[in-house]
Amino acid sequence: MNYQVYKSSRRQKFNFQINRHLIFLSIIGLISLIIIAQLFSLQVIAHDHYAQIAAKAHYGYSEIPAHRGEIFIKDYASGDNIRIATNSTLYLLFADPTLIKNKKLVADRIAPMIFNLEQAKIDDQERVKLAINRAKTAEEIEKAKPYSDDELYQNFYNDILEKISADIRPVIILSNSLTPEKANLVKNLNLPGIQVNENNSLYAYPPQIIDYTGTSEKLSTILEVPSLQLSATLKGRNRYVVLAKKLTPELTAQIKDMVRQDKNDNFTGLGFTEEYYRYYPENELAANVLGFVASSGEGNYGIEEKFNTELKGQKGIFQTQKDSIGRLITVGDDTLIKPAQDGKNYVLTLDRSVQMAVEARLKKAVNDYRADSGQVIVMDPKTGRIIALAHYPSFNPNNYGTVYEKEEIKLTEQQITDLVPVTNMEDTFWLYRNFAAQDRLMVFKKTLNDGTVIYEHYKNNIGPEAYQNKIVSEPYEPGSIFKPLVMAIAIDDGIISPSTYINDSGILKVDEYEIKNVSAKCTGRLNMAQVLAQSCNTGMGWIAQKMGRSLFYNSLKRFGFGERTEIEFDNEHPGKLTHSNQWADSELVTHAFGQGLTVTPIQMIMAIGAIANNGVEMQPFIIDSIEKSPGNWVYTEPTILGQMIKPETAKVITEMMIGAVEEGVSSNNKMKDYIIAAKTGTAQTYRNGKPLSGAGTTFASVVGYGPVSNPKFVILAKLDRPRSSEWADNTTSNLFKSVAEYLFEYYSYPPDRR
Repeated sequence: MNYQVYKSSRRQKFNFQINRHLIFLSIIGLISLIIIAQLFSLQVIAHDHYAQIAAKAHYGYSEIPAHRGEIFIKDYASGDNIRIATNSTLYLLFADPTLIKNKKLVADRIAPMIFNLEQAKIDDQERVKLAINRAKTAEEIEKAKPYSDDELYQNFYNDILEKISADIRPVIILSNSLTPEKANLVKNLNLPGIQVNENNSLYAYPPQIIDYTGTSEKLSTILEVPSLQLSATLKGRNRYVVLAKKLTPELTAQIKDMVRQDKNDNFTGLGFTEEYYRYYPENELAANVLGFVASSGEGNYGIEEKFNTELKGQKGIFQTQKDSIGRLITVGDDTLIKPAQDGKNYVLTLDRSVQMAVEARLKKAVNDYRADSGQVIVMDPKTGRIIALAHYPSFNPNNYGTVYEKEEIKLTEQQITDLVPVTNMEDTFWLYRNFAAQDRLMVFKKTLNDGTVIYEHYKNNIGPEAYQNKIVSEPYEPGSIFKPLVMAIAIDDGIISPSTYINDSGILKVDEYEIKNVSAKCTGRLNMAQVLAQSCNTGMGWIAQKMGRSLFYNSLKRFGFGERTEIEFDNEHPGKLTHSNQWADSELVTHAFGQGLTVTPIQMIMAIGAIANNGVEMQPFIIDSIEKSPGNWVYTEPTILGQMIKPETAKVITEMMIGAVEEGVSSNNKMKDYIIAAKTGTAQTYRNGKPLSGAGTTFASVVGYGPVSNPKFVILAKLDRPRSSEWADNTTSNLFKSVAEYLFEYYSYPPDRR
């Protein structure tokens, strides 16, 4: 080989090797630089970010619950604030049947401690009532007898023993919503102990399953659940049964003490869970004002809903270390990141004594006059402070779910035939007891497991309607209680005077209608005092025609009709007051006696309160004060809405309303020792646009105030569809009078009747 060629070849090969090494070293260097840069980025630039990630892995975060604020009601006699909504910790007793060795011993010791004879008797009354309803013979009725106290206890004991003996659950719900395709696949497998019902819910019956592994493997693909997990579920080991709820701390302590003293571990398998409840010490008192707190912790209805955010407060955050498998370590460097902020406390303007007295009288009146429901509101006209606000039927916020409870109702074959379906509600009907009066009851069709069809209705007759605060949320045609306001507007604007006379024929023709009166005294020569005292529709219609649309409408708006009062409740209804340029001639007239427009009771009492307060209208309020932070109370200041009528006009209307009681159609409001200014109103209801008549078809109201020389309270009482009489003076007047008599005595006002 030529030496020069060989030398050149070796030189090229050597250079290639040098270049390859340089390239390799360059790549290694570049990679090293990238790694160094990345480490710098991670450890220096992004240190805080990854430190937080590491902290999250090493530390756990726990929420610290905030205490819900309390609500108080005032007791003006003692000067104390009484808790009406507070918080309570009660306990749930549970058992793990698989851990309890001596079942009978546990039942023997536990059952007597948690047995509640009073509640057992209440439950047994329901059993007896149901048995009597279903009885078809006298012999079956005879057999429907209450259990003795011993029998009630024995039944309870047997139930406890059965629960803690059930190591295997009898039934398990695997799915509530299978698709039709999956439901068919499961059905086709025809597996023992597996059932799909008509709603495509999937049930397992562990005692009936023969092959747990095979069954789980066949179902796992359809249900998209791991086979091993499903197999464990299908075995149905019963690890948790509830033995008692809402145990007091005292009883819980007794049971725990008994468990501690046992040296043989007989009670292994029993446990307690703390349950936090919103507790209402006064039960039903002012329930429609308060509302309730649901199991979710959220306020529903009333003050609980309106101020839910403020009452709830804000949860705190507590940081603690975790061990290697993620459990929280109870010792170490714990950190309080954010303290909990307890909710604000509220004091209501309600007077506890007055509220209790009013609610008792309202309940009696609703039952005595067979009304659907009723409401009463008492207000201080000088401040707008609400003294009492009552509804019946109502509910107990400690057991708010009971409004949904139903009971069986016996229906004749004809009644079943006449049932009217409720729109968009399956198996729900209206049972009309009096179709002309629109007296109806909602009933529910129910098919029992044996195929028997029964009908049920709400125990309270109205169901969840009991939650409503109708005083602010349900408008109605006020009827003749509206007349003092119309008279006040006309006199204040100089349209008429108290001495203005009219010759009333007893009939006022307008459009295609004839306006008539109830009282025979509404004919002939009448002055304005007589028109109001005798509640003459024709006379009031004449006044409205004299005023005209514009003045009438603007004055009603000034009083606040058609707008919310802004009292501290959600869902307040503004009522209905259409603009005057839309009024027909007949509507101008009918508005004068409270028809063709709607108001809420709170609007109505606010407006009448202005007459009682020398023409000055006050905004109603029910929150007396708020504790925004410990010891920092903020008080509600009364708000003047304006001078609605002149003071002298207010005095004239007061005298006219006194005349309505002393000499007119509101005579049942007349009191032995006191003079009261009041006005009754009987508002019609309608069906298919036509007014109904007769008992059970009206809203009967009375509004008034006293003492007349210096009014301290205004009362509005209302009964919905009383069936003893359609007239307010025969029904609601007695309720109004009873409340007024109580207030005169409670406030120690001296008699003013000479």
